Amino acid sequence: MIFDIKMDGKFTRKARLVADRHKTRPPSSITYSSVVLRDSVRIALTIASLNSLEVSACDIGNAYLNAQCRAKLWTVAGPEFGSDKGPIMIIARALYCLKSSGAAWRSTLAATMETLGYRPTQAGPDVWIKRATKKDGEPYYKLMLIYVEDVLHIAEHHEEDMAKLGREYRLKDNVGPPGRYMGGNIEKVQTDDGSVAWSLSSYDYLINTVQQVEDELIKKDFTFKQFGTGLRPYPACYRPEIDVTPVLDEERTNRFQQLIGILRWAIELGRIDILTEVSCLSQHLAEPREGHLVAVYKIFKYLSLCLKYSKGRIVFNGKSMFIDYATCNDFNRE
Repeated sequence: MIFDIKMDGKFTRKARLVADRHKTRPPSSITYSSVVLRDSVRIALTIASLNSLEVSACDIGNAYLNAQCRAKLWTVAGPEFGSDKGPIMIIARALYCLKSSGAAWRSTLAATMETLGYRPTQAGPDVWIKRATKKDGEPYYKLMLIYVEDVLHIAEHHEEDMAKLGREYRLKDNVGPPGRYMGGNIEKVQTDDGSVAWSLSSYDYLINTVQQVEDELIKKDFTFKQFGTGLRPYPACYRPEIDVTPVLDEERTNRFQQLIGILRWAIELGRIDILTEVSCLSQHLAEPREGHLVAVYKIFKYLSLCLKYSKGRIVFNGKSMFIDYATCNDFNRE
């Protein structure tokens, strides 16, 4: 039994029965299993706005256990098997942590998608499309985006295909408009012209993460107040590449790397306002210095201030933009 904390912004505690894959031989078949790209999610949400399509989501429960184990593996039943303790038992299902389980599950789900009439796209093998027709007769493509067991469905109506998927697998919770996907908040927003579009933000992820970082600082007798005003990620005059402060010890190096990972994921979910600063600091993951760690905490101070006033989200508006180049100064500079 493995106990872990899921880095989903809520720091969910999880327990999972897994296999000791270090005791198994390397499989002879390919075990790589792809997942949907974040760029594909953004494009799909834009398509939904452009074509007035609904977005729904579901989570397949105990996903790997729906697939057959690819390898010939066995285990000796321990005390957790009760009266069946002792005999050798064959592992029939793709337990978590087996080397081939990810590929086995993806292959099983891919076969299901094909029976539902979906085909993978060439640009993204985890973006599945299906020809359909709207009620008004307009042809379009239904989309299903798959990230392991998380499914994002884009169509005029989601009930039919989601019901078919539910007959094949156990779906967690109710199927409907997504609140979260890949750790980010997804919600509808109203734009300035009155139209409705989908948006993606890292609000919940950062609210919890920033609080965790501040709690860790308090344990060491620090607070965010000691890291500047928070009006910008870090001072414009600061140059990480010429920082000559002492090199961090192993413990603080590991902490620096963890915080950079959190910030990079926040950028993927919409916080593009810290992209430049985090990119500059990411160049020093191998040998960070004390000044680099201070700069990271300044970014979190900036985020803590920003989160009080806005969500910092990306809105996928389907409305076309018009730019009058004739009045653009850069265009007439010559």
